[in-house]
Amino acid sequence: FIEFDTYIQKAKKSYSDTRGRRNLTNLNTELQDVQRIMVQNIDDVLQRGAVLSELENKSQNLTEMSRKYRKDAESLNATSLAVIAGACGGGLLLVLFLYFWVF
Repeated sequence: FIEFDTYIQKAKKSYSDTRGRRNLTNLNTELQDVQRIMVQNIDDVLQRGAVLSELENKSQNLTEMSRKYRKDAESLNATSLAVIAGACGGGLLLVLFLYFWVF
């Protein structure tokens, strides 16, 4: 706090000098620098917001694709189970048919 106070005192002294035109020019230059920095900060925040929105959209798309993949995987597993059961049942029927046909 003491360092800031000494800086404020120096700034107050430099701007309270009687050479008003130069002081106003210096003050105006510093204010323009502050304005430029603030505009840049606001632009950076807006760009971060856009990036976050894009990331949120990608996350939602990934969630949707994951749900679709899970649904497709469950469907394929059920189809595979049905094919295996059908093949086993068909094989069993063939064995029974051959057993009764031969004997």
